[in-house]
Amino acid sequence: MKKSVFDPFLPVALVKGWSDLGLWKCHQCGQCSAVCPSQQHGGIHAREIIERALLGAINVEDEGIIWLCMMCQSCTERCQLDVNPSFVITMVRNLASERGNIPQQYVDEAKLFMKTALSFPKTGLTKKMRSEMKLDDFDIDQGALTEISFIVNKTRLGRLEL
Repeated sequence: MKKSVFDPFLPVALVKGWSDLGLWKCHQCGQCSAVCPSQQHGGIHAREIIERALLGAINVEDEGIIWLCMMCQSCTERCQLDVNPSFVITMVRNLASERGNIPQQYVDEAKLFMKTALSFPKTGLTKKMRSEMKLDDFDIDQGALTEISFIVNKTRLGRLEL
């Protein structure tokens, strides 16, 4: 595990939604981590992220572990104190993204989405799979691309430097 680095801006960013997050309620019982599929395979530890978020001890500029969360919401469902670990991880990811810490596969996927309105490439294999599932082949029309462009520009995705 990497050594935690105090980030003075992290608590300020999290405090904006402090009452909604309820981080102060977390007593580090570990139930969120116990049900986490990522942790079970050596990935993220939700309990640790909550603790580090409270302390401001996550360096969002180079923290990689936050990207191992699958956003399955198991941690949030398990928490008996209504702390929302998956939302905290999302907020930390948002801060990381704003500071340029985005894994390349997410950058590639976002660029593809903004260009084609698809989050995966349309290939012979995807056409074959759609056919096997008796789904029609499809094309994205210009109207859909215009809508995607509008949505991207109005959301955080449009403000990221990819």
